[in-house]
Amino acid sequence: MFGKSLVEGTLKDYNSQTYWISTNVHSLFPNGSFPQWLNIAVGYGADGMLGGTENKWTDKHGNQFDRTDIPRIRRFFLSPDIDLTKIKTKSKLLKTVFFTLNILKEPAPAIGLDGKGRLRYHPLFY
Repeated sequence: MFGKSLVEGTLKDYNSQTYWISTNVHSLFPNGSFPQWLNIAVGYGADGMLGGTENKWTDKHGNQFDRTDIPRIRRFFLSPDIDLTKIKTKSKLLKTVFFTLNILKEPAPAIGLDGKGRLRYHPLFY
């Protein structure tokens, strides 16, 4: 249902995963008083998506499944993000650590729009 190999299955099973895109606030408003390390992130997540376009599918043995009772939900998020590489330090070790950790989104407060159009506050979300 979610792919034939581990890699394909991981890519196709996007339920409960959130994908983020982040942009630097200081570069959007260079004359403002925003710190260079502050980014704003927009996220997208999904739950209950069992089939490609609907929650009905047929497996390789011809068995048919109908799980339309499970709602397909898309969620959108807005969150502050920290660009660790913009934190000034003279330490080569810290620069390497910041660069390495920067590929991950640190848990932060977020505002989410759920599948029913309601805004939700999440004290920590990643």
